[in-house]
Amino acid sequence: MAFLHYIMRSFLAAGLAGAARADTTTIGQLVTVAGAPSNQLYGYGLVVGLPGTGDQTTQVPYTQQSILNMLRNMGIALPNVTTMQPNDVASVMITAEVPAFAHAGQRVDVTVSAVGNAASLAGGVLLPTPLRGGNGTVYAQAQGPLLVSGFASSAGGNSTTVNVPTVGALPGGAILADSIPAAFNINGNSALLVNTPSYQTAQQITDVINAAYGNHPASAISPGEVDLAANGEDPMRFMSNILALPITPPQEPPTIIVDAQSGTIVMNAGVTLGPAVVSHGDLTVNIQTQNQVSQPGPFSNGTTVGVQNTVVNAKQGKAQVIALPHAATLQDVAAALNAVGATPSDLIAIIEALKQAGAINGTIKVI
Repeated sequence: MAFLHYIMRSFLAAGLAGAARADTTTIGQLVTVAGAPSNQLYGYGLVVGLPGTGDQTTQVPYTQQSILNMLRNMGIALPNVTTMQPNDVASVMITAEVPAFAHAGQRVDVTVSAVGNAASLAGGVLLPTPLRGGNGTVYAQAQGPLLVSGFASSAGGNSTTVNVPTVGALPGGAILADSIPAAFNINGNSALLVNTPSYQTAQQITDVINAAYGNHPASAISPGEVDLAANGEDPMRFMSNILALPITPPQEPPTIIVDAQSGTIVMNAGVTLGPAVVSHGDLTVNIQTQNQVSQPGPFSNGTTVGVQNTVVNAKQGKAQVIALPHAATLQDVAAALNAVGATPSDLIAIIEALKQAGAINGTIKVI
């Protein structure tokens, strides 16, 4: 349970530090400019030069077909491809995210992921691969040696794997061939999209902008959008000044994040706990199987048979009834939940039950 206390204590410290820096927050940290989103590119290609860890082409036919297509484009025709079984080539998907207003000639990072049965991409080189946008237009081309943090090794029927060796990175490995259209200003009008839509946040952004400009250029039209009018000012300078305006963001609502797979629980500083009584116990079932041999008697013409003796033991742990006092701060909540002494999975169930009973203040989000 010490891990929960550490997580909550760290989260509280971060929340207090964030509160101390609240006056330095700018509007640009709370919004995204409409018409200028980042863009995602993708492509299919081949990684070559692998040390015997590539696709088994007899099991991954599209890798073999890709190799043949590449060779044909280079003027090499193979009459018989049934004997072609390279293990140093792997089919991969390439993905990249291009920031707004990126221009032709700029480099972007790409991620390369195996799509066949390659054991590892370490040591491979990505062949030139066109990257397309959602509209099918080619905007970039990627190539180069991969950086892979994991590795896989096997010998004598045993294998070991560290991290994910079938995913690699290519920093600056793609060069933009064309600029992706983006426009943040149309006829002097722009819009700010609130990253976390909220009535309070949208109105607060509007009030801060209108207080800085006497002609009231901002108007909140929804919890997620604030419209702007440059009113004759230079659009670039106007947007730069708007995004740099200081603002005190509203306090986040009480939230409890639960990762059921890893057993991680994170709470923000707004979570409080009301008086409650929790009964916690556990049930352990132990099953043991012993394999024995039953031998026939002498001169009985019997046969030897195997016998399985199974023993099942069930142990019910003693329930602990714990009274949780009122907890007004996050540290109090952490101390109260640590007193329960439950495992992470049990603690998740306890928190959900406390929420159903109305004893814990906060919205539970399961990820």
